[in-house]
Amino acid sequence: MYRFKLIFLLLILLASAGCSCLPFKNIDYVALNDVNPDNLLQEFKGFLAQKLQVINSIVFEYKWQSFSALGYTQLDLENNTFQVSCMNPVGIKLFELTGNENTINSNFILKELLQKGDLPRAVGEDIRRIYFNMLPSSQAKIEKEKYRIIFSQPIGSGQMKYIFGGSHHWLIEKHYSEKNRKLWSVFYYDYLMDKGRLYPAGLILKHYRFGYNLIIRLKEVR
Repeated sequence: MYRFKLIFLLLILLASAGCSCLPFKNIDYVALNDVNPDNLLQEFKGFLAQKLQVINSIVFEYKWQSFSALGYTQLDLENNTFQVSCMNPVGIKLFELTGNENTINSNFILKELLQKGDLPRAVGEDIRRIYFNMLPSSQAKIEKEKYRIIFSQPIGSGQMKYIFGGSHHWLIEKHYSEKNRKLWSVFYYDYLMDKGRLYPAGLILKHYRFGYNLIIRLKEVR
């Protein structure tokens, strides 16, 4: 129940942004018949920024409500470390966290949030889902479709699927399932190329188990 208590508290602390529809353009699919999967991965890996300092706008959707916030995130993807801080639209700082693929540390959490569930774990897990492990392993199973190339591999107790496509052949979807049940997905609708490095610029995380969406737009690269 801690997750639901946390969700309801966030709804109070974040200022209402109204209901929203799909905020990004649909993927421009192109035929991938002649695309080599290994070359596709090497090209994407070569472009993908490994050290990020970004400011994002965040919309949290739960049922019929949506609420907005502003987040500052630092990531070192080579070492799988992150630092994230978040404030609501009126400038109230909500939390500041640091972590890696195994641990999460709380530098600051608004007192009201401390009383309602494990906020660090919830935020840290979503950061990992979005930014960590954006490339499949070399042992991943490959399935080629006309407009998509799908890489599947076991991760932990479940299965991860990476889907590449679009005019640039970049990562467009990531899905995690356990026991044939999809638990969460990340949809990468847009990227920003800045100084030769690629940054996720428009994405949606859907958490099916807890029924919420995170809509993230890149506002600034530092």
